[in-house]
Amino acid sequence: MADRREEIIQAGIEIFAAKGYYNTHIAEIVESVGIAKGTFYLYFNSKNDLFISLIRRFEDIFLELFEIDILVAETEDLKSFFSKLLKKIFSLYKEHKNLSIIILREAVAVNEKFREEFKEMDARRFKRINNLYQFLLDNDYLNQEIDYDYFVCVFVGIMESIVMRRLLLSEQEFNVEEAADKASLYLENAIKK
Repeated sequence: MADRREEIIQAGIEIFAAKGYYNTHIAEIVESVGIAKGTFYLYFNSKNDLFISLIRRFEDIFLELFEIDILVAETEDLKSFFSKLLKKIFSLYKEHKNLSIIILREAVAVNEKFREEFKEMDARRFKRINNLYQFLLDNDYLNQEIDYDYFVCVFVGIMESIVMRRLLLSEQEFNVEEAADKASLYLENAIKK
């Protein structure tokens, strides 16, 4: 049964990413999977329910990846730390490109329920990024006067802007290594005291 649920989720990811939330119909998803409409409702209450499960899936993938303590132990300096971190993050977005499209393009704009779910996800993600902020403070990389909320907004904004412009909107192949190296150099220079 879990396999059928996963098939529905995968079809939802593909179709929502290609057509957007409002232009996607349950009939298209069930046709893609090759199941009856009633089977869809065994796993999801509605199109909204499926869409929210996609938001949660992205969060699970992101939070599993974002282990600052492990990266800290593996790196010698600030640039290599940012480079490894950004390679992981950019690889996640690239590997899950259609899910990334859904999150960055659809999730905040669709309706209030999705917006609330996304805000909760974002709050949990920002809390996790606190480990990064604390690492930077503890190692005297970051000025103590730098506000945490603005730091997180700037950090996430840089990542998501690169993903949007270089991965999702560009016709060229997204080079994770190059993007991580350039962004890590910028971040290192931007936050050094």
